[in-house]
Amino acid sequence: MSNPVVHAERSARKWGGSASDYLALHQWFDATKAHLPDHRHRMLLHNSFGMLLAEEVFGALIHNSTGRRVFVRDLAALHIIEDLGFIPTVYECFAELPLQPWMAGACRAFPRQGLPLSFLSQSSAESADHAVPASCESS
Repeated sequence: MSNPVVHAERSARKWGGSASDYLALHQWFDATKAHLPDHRHRMLLHNSFGMLLAEEVFGALIHNSTGRRVFVRDLAALHIIEDLGFIPTVYECFAELPLQPWMAGACRAFPRQGLPLSFLSQSSAESADHAVPASCESS
């Protein structure tokens, strides 16, 4: 499944209320698609940590339009299981990710000649023109 609306409709069938009661949560889980538009986006929130983070963002429970209490953790679990078939741990999501020097903070981006240092405080989209030390470039 790949559509937040379909997730929301399934949540409404399971817990009552309308799909709009659940849509924001399911859109939040799938928002990472905008930054990594393939199934790898799921590794960021579709895991046990994402379930806990959803509770931080949406609270422990919501009240749907019929007044029923629905636990956010249950909604998150359903979303993840519908997409992946199980709830992976963060370790399972990233265990095969090779460690890179930049992950330890060993590599910093330095401004190209002539760019003011203020560009470092800009968004990544605005500051794409930066130099990476040669020791950090992939071979």
